Amino acid sequence: MKPQKLTTLALFVSLSMVFSFVEGLLPMPLPGIKLGAANVFALTALVMYGPKEAFTVMLLRVLAAWLLTGNSFSMLCSLAGGFLSTTIMALIYTKFTDSFSLPWISVAGAWAFNIGQLLVASAIIGDARVIYYLMPLILAGTAAGWAVGHMARILSGRMKIILNV
Repeated sequence: MKPQKLTTLALFVSLSMVFSFVEGLLPMPLPGIKLGAANVFALTALVMYGPKEAFTVMLLRVLAAWLLTGNSFSMLCSLAGGFLSTTIMALIYTKFTDSFSLPWISVAGAWAFNIGQLLVASAIIGDARVIYYLMPLILAGTAAGWAVGHMARILSGRMKIILNV
């Protein structure tokens, strides 16, 4: 891997950690709802470099957050949501990029993340009624996903110019 790419991905992981930490400090109306701003960097890695790099940024952020917090429940929910989300975004971005804008790809990723985290939460607590929480998560995920997609579109465009990628 070229040093410039490695440095850029390390920057994305670091920034996603900072954003994730700051988001955790913000008051939210319901548990489990976050802005998802840390996902800007995985989505930007997808646009700039491809699916493998997007998975790398997501995985390293989740594992680093787990090492810092020790919260295994959150780590499992984030891993499931992150893998499902990144898979969906990578699939849409690589196969249907002409049909979907980056904000809509991000919204699909937010929905997938919510579904993944609810499936894990349901399995861990042993209660399928957790699925009733999906509607508020989908609504919040739509707004947050749209904003994340716009931020990733702007960031990836500017980073491509700066780095000549």
